[in-house]
Amino acid sequence: MNFFLPKQPVFFDLFKKLATSVVKIAQLFGELVENFADFEDYSRRAKEIEHQADATTHEIIHRLHSTFVTPLDREDIYLLAHEIDDIVDVIESVIQNIELYEIRTKQEVYSDFAKIIVSATSNLTTLIDHLEAQKDSISMNEEVIKIHGLEDQGDLLFQKSIRDLFKNEKDPIMVVKQKDILFGLEKTMDSYQRVADIIRGIIVKSS
Repeated sequence: MNFFLPKQPVFFDLFKKLATSVVKIAQLFGELVENFADFEDYSRRAKEIEHQADATTHEIIHRLHSTFVTPLDREDIYLLAHEIDDIVDVIESVIQNIELYEIRTKQEVYSDFAKIIVSATSNLTTLIDHLEAQKDSISMNEEVIKIHGLEDQGDLLFQKSIRDLFKNEKDPIMVVKQKDILFGLEKTMDSYQRVADIIRGIIVKSS
């Protein structure tokens, strides 16, 4: 039934722009955990990306209020914009906390999470392209399944790292700091999975 709807490429362009902010923040986190230095600079850059994502999200909402007929359900557009923006927010929060808590010893789990975050970001950008086509397909479902698999990996990393943290870390304050960061990383993967499921739901409904 998509032929009944007017073309509104601006929404899909804005979703792609928002996904670009996810790419930037994911790459920034990867750089941070690789270098593990210049923490204030990484924190500043993360905040700039977060502001860019917020601006794009606000533009989507503004367009939503000023467009009479939208290519997707209004509720879906609103929800998807906020959920993608939330990915940026959570990763930015992790970067800020590493700097705020003065974490200066890199944990291997940070690198492990950085790898699956970058992978999930690649899958997400592909799903955004599928969103514009609004066509249910095997390749679309494969991207969703990949993100689910990465979220499962994130759960295992989180469980192991929490177990190791309570077993090996003797400083109770550091336990609290590290636990907060690990919760943020686990929450990040949950956010990717939510966005993937929302996009799949939209596409299935529109097909």
